Amino acid sequence: MQKRQVCIDAGSEYCPCYLAETNNCIICSQLQGKEFCDCNWSGVCVYHELLMNSSKIRQQRDYYNSTIENITRIGKDCYLLRLKVTKTLARQLKEPGSYVFLRDEKLPQYFDVPMSIMHSDVVNSKITVAFKVIGAKTNSLIKCDESLLVKGPYWNGIYGLRKLKSVKEKKCMVIARGISQAPALLAIEKLVKNKNKVILILDKGSIGEPFISDFIKEMNIDIYEEDLMTDKGKALISYVLLSEDIALVYSAGSDLVHMKIIKILEELQLDPYLAVTNNNEICCGEGICGACIIRLKNGTKAKACKTQIDSRKIIERRVIFD
Repeated sequence: MQKRQVCIDAGSEYCPCYLAETNNCIICSQLQGKEFCDCNWSGVCVYHELLMNSSKIRQQRDYYNSTIENITRIGKDCYLLRLKVTKTLARQLKEPGSYVFLRDEKLPQYFDVPMSIMHSDVVNSKITVAFKVIGAKTNSLIKCDESLLVKGPYWNGIYGLRKLKSVKEKKCMVIARGISQAPALLAIEKLVKNKNKVILILDKGSIGEPFISDFIKEMNIDIYEEDLMTDKGKALISYVLLSEDIALVYSAGSDLVHMKIIKILEELQLDPYLAVTNNNEICCGEGICGACIIRLKNGTKAKACKTQIDSRKIIERRVIFD
């Protein structure tokens, strides 16, 4: 039996979306062109909501013209960018897994580039992102000195969000490498807020800078710095897993890092909750363009920009098809 999929936007102010209107809804069987009702109930009937809205989509994300507060170089071809946004958007981007699309207002829409939110200052209505210049899209961002177009909020930057948000008063291990220190910060803040003991294993990676240090120095967390891709890194992860009763592991890094963590867990025969960064290609963020579609090990297709996927399943897919 095929497992029902979970949509990150279901029940939000952005549901029903274009997928529902075009009979491609992720969770509603009737809005997939089928005759029966067999949804993964999320507290709201998407089919009913669409009918009540005259069979049209509800509110969709829009672009905001955001002032650039400052942009700071943090390593080779890497930058911290702080933007002034609306208070509402800052609040919506406070959750782990949040991301936005950024673009120079003078450039066409296909220059939109997805960026994980590193920090959201709701009081002052500011967001901070960290990025590495690797192509035309990211290179265009550092040439702007006044404002950028921001489109959001989006929330599917992490797989395993439900467990990450719900775990309380437990011991959690966060593993962050390179530029993926950025999405790790919101996750750490959430875990600390829920009174968890957080153990952070930080790998500066090619960035060469622990650029989240200023944001976490006041937090009561244990911090280790080590190269995760070495035997010492593996030994440190194993030591923490065996010496602490870890309830959740969050891996913020490349799929190679995710795979390394999963293999260690398998070798130690441990099965904590697992959350990982979503490293799939994201183009439109709405599940329309198809750039993010992946095929899992069981043959199921999933829209990675909207669908919450079991962390281990997505990595299994990568191993088989890459």
